[in-house]
Amino acid sequence: MQHSEFVHLHVHSEYSLLDGAAQLEKLVARAKELRFPAIALTDHGNLFGGIDFYLAAQKAGIKPILGCELYVAPGGRRERGSHEGGYEGANHLTVLARNGAGYRNLIKLVSRAYLEGFYYKPRVDRELLAEHADGLLVLSGCLNSEVSRLLSAGDALRARAAAGWHQEVFGREHYFMEVQAHGLEEQVKVTAETLKIARAIGAPVVGTNDSHYLEAGHARAHEALLCIQTGTTLNDPARFRFSTGEFSVKSAEEMARVFAELPEACRNTLAAAERCNLTLDFGTFHLPRYRAPEGHTLDSYLQELARAGLRRRYGPSVGDALEARLAHELAVIEKMGFAGYFLVVWDFIQYARRQGIAVGPGRGSSAGSLVAYCLEITSVDPIRYGLLFERFLNPERISMPDMDIDFADDRRDEVIHYVAERYGRDRVAHIITFGTLGAKAAIRDVGRVLGMPYADVDRIAKLVPNFPLNITLDEAYQKSLPLAETVKGQPHVKELWDIARALEGCTRHASVHASAVVISDEPLDEHIPLYKDPKRPELITGYAMGPIEKLGLLKMDFLGLRTLTVLANTVALIREARGVVIDLDALPLDDARTYELLAEARTFGVFQLESSGMRDALRGLKPERLEDLIAIVSLYRPGPMDLIPDFIARKHGRSKITYEHPAMEKFTRETYGIMVYQEQIMQIASEMAGFTMGEADTLRRAMGKKDRDLMATQRAKFVAGCAERGIGDAKAEHVWELMEKFAGYGFNKSHAAAYALVAYETAYLKANYPVEFMAALLTSEMGDTDKIVKYIEECRAMGIRIQPPDVNVSAVQFSVVADTIRFGLAAIKNVGEAAMASILRTRGEAGSFTTLEDFCARVDLRLVNRRVLESLIKAGAFDSLGLPRAHLLATADGALESGQRAQRDRAEGQASFFELLPAAARRADSPSVEVVPEWDEDQRLAFEKDVLGFYISGHPLARFRGVVDALGVTTTGDLGAKGHGARVTLFGHATGLKETQTKSGNRMAFFTLEDMDGTAEVTVFPEPFKSAAPLLRSREAVLVRGRVDDGEKGRVILAEDVRPLEQALAESSGRPRAGAPAGEPNACRIRITPGDEPGAALTTVRQVCDGHPGRVPVFLHILLGSHEVVVRVRAFSVDGSRDLVTKGEAMLGAGAISVEYAGRA
Repeated sequence: MQHSEFVHLHVHSEYSLLDGAAQLEKLVARAKELRFPAIALTDHGNLFGGIDFYLAAQKAGIKPILGCELYVAPGGRRERGSHEGGYEGANHLTVLARNGAGYRNLIKLVSRAYLEGFYYKPRVDRELLAEHADGLLVLSGCLNSEVSRLLSAGDALRARAAAGWHQEVFGREHYFMEVQAHGLEEQVKVTAETLKIARAIGAPVVGTNDSHYLEAGHARAHEALLCIQTGTTLNDPARFRFSTGEFSVKSAEEMARVFAELPEACRNTLAAAERCNLTLDFGTFHLPRYRAPEGHTLDSYLQELARAGLRRRYGPSVGDALEARLAHELAVIEKMGFAGYFLVVWDFIQYARRQGIAVGPGRGSSAGSLVAYCLEITSVDPIRYGLLFERFLNPERISMPDMDIDFADDRRDEVIHYVAERYGRDRVAHIITFGTLGAKAAIRDVGRVLGMPYADVDRIAKLVPNFPLNITLDEAYQKSLPLAETVKGQPHVKELWDIARALEGCTRHASVHASAVVISDEPLDEHIPLYKDPKRPELITGYAMGPIEKLGLLKMDFLGLRTLTVLANTVALIREARGVVIDLDALPLDDARTYELLAEARTFGVFQLESSGMRDALRGLKPERLEDLIAIVSLYRPGPMDLIPDFIARKHGRSKITYEHPAMEKFTRETYGIMVYQEQIMQIASEMAGFTMGEADTLRRAMGKKDRDLMATQRAKFVAGCAERGIGDAKAEHVWELMEKFAGYGFNKSHAAAYALVAYETAYLKANYPVEFMAALLTSEMGDTDKIVKYIEECRAMGIRIQPPDVNVSAVQFSVVADTIRFGLAAIKNVGEAAMASILRTRGEAGSFTTLEDFCARVDLRLVNRRVLESLIKAGAFDSLGLPRAHLLATADGALESGQRAQRDRAEGQASFFELLPAAARRADSPSVEVVPEWDEDQRLAFEKDVLGFYISGHPLARFRGVVDALGVTTTGDLGAKGHGARVTLFGHATGLKETQTKSGNRMAFFTLEDMDGTAEVTVFPEPFKSAAPLLRSREAVLVRGRVDDGEKGRVILAEDVRPLEQALAESSGRPRAGAPAGEPNACRIRITPGDEPGAALTTVRQVCDGHPGRVPVFLHILLGSHEVVVRVRAFSVDGSRDLVTKGEAMLGAGAISVEYAGRA
């Protein structure tokens, strides 16, 4: 192929974030289409896309030139805040790597720009350029370069001096004067002066196009991208913009026309490209260096540890099979050079265990390694559960091992810190990741940039199907007829669509991977560029995970798993409350209570098993062994989920099991003839066709990736192998087809086994130590109000009492006191760590608080201020003092004042006469104060909600529980089972009401509906809002009818009707009644505890009922000790009104009276 006579040396990709619109694959394809022999990548200030670009260009047969458009501080890189040192004064400089030395220096420059010179942008300075000049080829830069800016300012002398400095530093042959021609008047002036400098210093001239997008037709899309970056719109006259549409990847012919009067500018691009010959090394591993003890190599030390672990795990007599398996694994690890890798992982896991940091039993394929099990890296027995080492390390496919480790989420960072300290802070970093513009995000961003109304853009975005995940705009256009018709029928939508398609898939922003960390044998900037987010403290790589692994660096996932924190906290609570020490690694795996809990699907809070669909599966499956859990964890995913009914039927003998071959029976018996795991495919291929396990793993990968060519080869090999073992072609072909079918969704058994074990441990603790488990679970979810509400309800269903926070009993977190869960002080808003520490320290030193005054006199009032005290009172934390919360709040200021006086006196060495009295005498001597009556229930609960985020001593909707059943209400807890578009009826309180006005001037609203299970977001459009507005503003309980809408911002309910409960009940029963909740009240139940004065209690009941005569029968529930006696009252009946309930609760107590309804749904 004849190459073009031009090379683009100044090119921006999508990694010039929200500035470059050229995606890497398309950029390389464009270069190939235009027959360029080479192409450079020079993104702004970074090398983010470098490796992917390098590999893509090589694959396309084009020489890749790695470079960067650096920002250079005119002064020093560490200067901040001045024009000279600041971002506005940063000059651009085009720098290319000529060879390996240049690439390493470019890495250093980019890294130090972020780590040392970041000020709005990553900046280098002349000092760094001089220090890292070797191996670089430099172009003088665009209009924003130092030379060009000086020329624009008319200072040709200093411009020449600047060019001369660069030429001297980088070498005469490696410094080019850069000229550009985009039709800008300023460029014409600067180019003329640049050519004079070039002649004067003897520097070659090179022409570039500063490309920011692929084709001229993408200029409009690029303008939109700039608006996304700057938060402006295309019709904003003050927005940042490129002055012309000439910044594309032009052909050699176009560039020849651009520089028709300066042909050497094009020829010199070829000369510059010829000088850039970078070859990257992708075949060397750079593992951190573990230091083995003296007298050991890495391999011998690993062998010693593993053999000792083998006997610790299996006993002194392990047998030949185990010895052989261990020897095989150790030989493979030694051959592949990964002993150091295993020792590094073993070391930091041992550290975690020594520090009491919970470690998961394994994750991914590493649980298949016996060596890992013997080193206590994993906790799942690979022999017992038939897990395969080759699924983890395949000796026939050399690749970096991948061990992902779970740690308790609240202590994960301690382990990462240990690794950084052990191997060097400059050798450990978090890994960068990039967000891209997906289909819907592209529509929404472009719609905003075009100035379209939000509602219109939202409607268009919602026409894009939600499935499959990561659907493209082109796929959406084919799948959604309404979308296609909208695009074709409306010109402004067509414009949006065209721009969105051009920008779809572009990298939008950089962030930090949630768990991935890289560990190197040398300082990381010897191998990769580094990045620093100014808002985060940690070191971050400048390459994403894929490039890092390709360069042979060790990537590990340090994952924070909240369930491990729950398990650790549960074990601690059990030890504290019961004196029982639980070893999670030694739990019995046949515990009857645990399997009873699983069979009954009482799995709220149980790892992996708490969704409604999973609970349904558990009820059918009725697990009896860990293998059942491993299978259900594997099957409960899109695709294989369809097999669950058949799997359950086979387990319980309701469906016949047949096996095509003895190997099928041998390896699928535990899953009732269904291939659930990838490992089963490997084992069957090995048994039937003689594949080695390494070959079987290659087969598995081919099937999983649907690699047609490789699968055809493997199929022939499988059939031939079967034939050698006397298996006919027809049988072999049939088994192959079964394997191919199941391989599409077969799961990694090693990973499933590890997670099933965590699920079992969680279920075991819930079944055997429910109070401690639920306390730990509540602590783990303290920041999630909806989950706290759900788990409090679960506690009540389990018969576990939950008591409010108490300054005399509570710890910081949820605690267990005599089979009761006590709220922690940390659950109360406005009570910070310092205030809690003061309360707990004071209580620990001098005992419980006796009065509010005593509390204020003893705690540090600099930390426990008025706001803290008010929150404690509203939360019920002083209820044990025996006074109404209303009274305590009314007297809080006085208590604070007396406390401050007492503390002042103590500070001055004076003890008041009052303080010298014994506590009992002080209480007797306190002036008599009239007790302020308690708030009504609604107010008390509202205050609880305000400071706790939820209700604890009751719920304002509890009285309606029986009533709303008649209306077929869906709770917020059940919404997850409803699909998009489903019609639902919800009942609860409207909170957070936000009213707004549509473009046409109509009022509409958004609010959060709260019921006893959680919350749901509700949108009320103008028509229903007309009648609903007064009701929503009143904060009364409301009934909402509408439909589920799954939009870009999550699930909302689109309300079609909002009305008060009384109205809905009246309409439901067909018998509207005035003044009372309508709907066939058929029983009034009153609960009393007679105590020492039964007559007084009954008199109160009669007073309540006499004021509300009617036809509803009354039932008394009399609590006598642990027994309840129910008596039908014949002497009177009541009207069942809401007023009856309100007044009854005021006289008898919250929850003492309820009315049951038998309305028709």
